[in-house]
Amino acid sequence: MTSTGGPDARRAGALPPGVAGPLSVVAFVCELGLLVLAGVTGWRLGQRIDVPAQDALAAVLAVLHVAVVVIVWARWNAPRSPSRLPWPWRYLTQLAPFVAVALLAGLVGLGWWGAVLTVLAAVAFGFSRGGQDAATTRGAAPRP
Repeated sequence: MTSTGGPDARRAGALPPGVAGPLSVVAFVCELGLLVLAGVTGWRLGQRIDVPAQDALAAVLAVLHVAVVVIVWARWNAPRSPSRLPWPWRYLTQLAPFVAVALLAGLVGLGWWGAVLTVLAAVAFGFSRGGQDAATTRGAAPRP
């Protein structure tokens, strides 16, 4: 889900290529937290609906929430995705799942978890991966 080290950190010479900076690690932990929060939110949403197979519905919603986050991430944000968006659009699609899950988490009583995770992700993604893509900073032509 993430790439190591930010292009700005590499440009400044602070980190050798392939070494994750502290904010890249925070960004990765936020991504893992997003998957967990999406699953827990889906489970709790399923538990709120009064149907005979409540546990089955909760499990399906938990898996569905996680799957949607993974699909969105893989489609537009993954480093090797052929349809990876350029900066700053990728930043917005990185934050969109956090905001959506945070709003849903607020419905099930996990609003603070969603809010804190979203703010941490916004800072970590903005500073660790901000600016131009890594290919552009090395002098290569940007990807279409």
